[in-house]
Amino acid sequence: MSPDEDDDQLLERLRRVAAEADAVPENVLAAARAAFAMRDTDVELARLVADSAEAGFEPVRSGPVAARLLAFDGGGVCVDLDVEVTAGRTVLIGHVSGADACVLERGDGVRQLVPLDELGRFLIGGVRPGPLRLRCRGPAGRTVATSWVTV
Repeated sequence: MSPDEDDDQLLERLRRVAAEADAVPENVLAAARAAFAMRDTDVELARLVADSAEAGFEPVRSGPVAARLLAFDGGGVCVDLDVEVTAGRTVLIGHVSGADACVLERGDGVRQLVPLDELGRFLIGGVRPGPLRLRCRGPAGRTVATSWVTV
């Protein structure tokens, strides 16, 4: 056996041990698969500019409802999103400005039309936990998508 073969076998054993001892969490793998599957070089990114969870704020509402506030901005589109979890059910309440149509994309590849009212507001119930983003038609027909967030 050559020294290169010995090194290859050692590296393979180390990979197996590392995979068993420190496996990648499933939610990280799901988010990575979602980001890779939904990549699009023609999409402008509306980046996350505010997240109440990262800012260390206490829950927005007290009681049985947990809420998280998110704000995205980019490509002429602004999205304000309130993620509420009540009794295990997730509801998205939002407002979009600068866009006339949006689709909710989930990490599992499912897409759902987001019904916007005349003021750009929307309500989506029964959202499954996991990575998601909004893809909107912005100014001059350009596609703008929020960065992926996990709810």
